[in-house]
Amino acid sequence: MFITYLRLLYAFIKAFWVLFVQLPRLDQAGQSLAIQQWSADTLKLLGISVEVIGDVGISAAKPSRLLVANHISWLDPLVIQTLQHSIFVAKQEVSRWPVVGQIAKGCDVVFVNRGSPSSARKMVQGLTEALQNNMCIAGFPEGTSTEGHQVGLFHSNLFEVAVANSCEVIALSLRYKDPATQAMRLEPAFVGDIGFLQSLHRVICAPPMVVQVVVSEPIAPHGHTRRTLAQLAQAKVQTQLESLQ
Repeated sequence: MFITYLRLLYAFIKAFWVLFVQLPRLDQAGQSLAIQQWSADTLKLLGISVEVIGDVGISAAKPSRLLVANHISWLDPLVIQTLQHSIFVAKQEVSRWPVVGQIAKGCDVVFVNRGSPSSARKMVQGLTEALQNNMCIAGFPEGTSTEGHQVGLFHSNLFEVAVANSCEVIALSLRYKDPATQAMRLEPAFVGDIGFLQSLHRVICAPPMVVQVVVSEPIAPHGHTRRTLAQLAQAKVQTQLESLQ
């Protein structure tokens, strides 16, 4: 376990090197590849492999999409980054987490205070700018994390960006499982009063696991309000999650 902590320390140091030394020298495509590779390497170090069912389908014709998923763990953004480099939305308190907060800022995460209308407006503005720069955006509309048995209510604020910018939505369903028994694994679940460092220790001490990611077909925003789009995406995530059980 001590060796794993040393390797994780190396991964964090590498993250700062990638974000603040390497990325400024790269074009957008190179930046995306560097972040995807670091995310994959960090998950591998933690003993987590990614199994993808479906295809995000990003292309030159449609370079920008909104990716939404059920939320289980602080690991989820790393998992999604291995599929597609995206600009994430996160709650304001993440910016104050040790080490992770600085990494999130370096990845241009858009932080939001969910109780503040002005913060929500800034979120929409920041994500719109990302779409205009041909970036994918991503977030967790439940607004909280769960153990992953069920999908919580999808709040609609995030979908305002998709409706306003005619941006297709990809619904992702995440499930952490044991590679041998296929049973759901709960060690990654960031729920209750657990803190980040305690959760990190629990993940490091856990046996290897697999995270399954089911990718939906693109959902066109045309004809939808932000609420109906949120409802449709929530239903997709729930149906896909049930298919894994």
